[in-house]
Amino acid sequence: MISELDLEIVNALQINPRAEWSRVADVLELSGPTVARRWQALSEQGLAWITPSPGPRYLSAGWSAFIQLSSLPSENEALVRQLCAEPAYGTVSLVSGSHDLFVDCFASSHEELMDIVTGSFPSLPGITHREVVFVTKLYRQASEWRSGTLEPSRARLMSTEPLPAPAAYSPDTLDATLLEELASDGRASWADLGAACGVSPQTARRRVERVLASGYMTLRCDTSGAANRGLREVTLMLNVPARDVDDVGRYFAAQPNCRLSAQVLGAQNLVVTLWVRDYLEAQAFERELAERAPGSSVISRQAVVRTYKRLGHILDESGRSRSVVPLPLWRETLDGTPSTNR
Repeated sequence: MISELDLEIVNALQINPRAEWSRVADVLELSGPTVARRWQALSEQGLAWITPSPGPRYLSAGWSAFIQLSSLPSENEALVRQLCAEPAYGTVSLVSGSHDLFVDCFASSHEELMDIVTGSFPSLPGITHREVVFVTKLYRQASEWRSGTLEPSRARLMSTEPLPAPAAYSPDTLDATLLEELASDGRASWADLGAACGVSPQTARRRVERVLASGYMTLRCDTSGAANRGLREVTLMLNVPARDVDDVGRYFAAQPNCRLSAQVLGAQNLVVTLWVRDYLEAQAFERELAERAPGSSVISRQAVVRTYKRLGHILDESGRSRSVVPLPLWRETLDGTPSTNR
């Protein structure tokens, strides 16, 4: 189990993932070395980690889809292994319901995403059915979820003013390389990042802060199941009348236990992921949906049985991070220019 103090450190880093240890220590009334040492222990044991995550403006520079797969039971293990090895499949979960697996897919361009959904499946073992929906709008992402362990007054002290957004630009291969390094250690020093990418610490910092300020990417603090303390992951696939979909998407996004609220293109038009303590909580949200948007329907309900991979981190049976397969972010096109999408 993770101690209450460790949970407070995790919550602080959910709010401000690269905060100086001295700042975290001041908020928690500890010493900087104590906070750093405890985080190091959490990280080494795979109990908590910080990793790049798509930001609120990611869809202006990248592409994403949700994929539901059904497979032959005899091939399930091999299928999961191949899905986890593929960088484009950021999250892979075994779920209840009519499908076996729920997969988040990321790509640097529309063409790349089309290649993935049309070309990669024949090589995957045992698939009997697939359903792909494209993400078109994000109302809330998992990087915005907070555990609430810290007292509100302390949580406010961890908040930081957003950096001024830069003018629109196309992230390049240096940006992608820096973010790949951060996937292994989201709190790596600027000096270490610069050395790994062949640039100065100042360049590394300037580039990473520009990507974060742009909203293309953000940093997120994730934990193993030991830190979730009884929370269960449920995903609702909803079909909401077009006139109401934005209001409903924002309603779910405002709920403290909402991890994801996204508008999608498919048989459903809204995907919502909630972390609940009791599965009956999902029914309460469905009742609220019926009142807010008459004519809405629930296409499917899924409970996560096990997550094998979360945003590039390969997890063991207890949900600890054991290795990393960095997400594909931006790649240069054949003429040498960065890949842009919209």
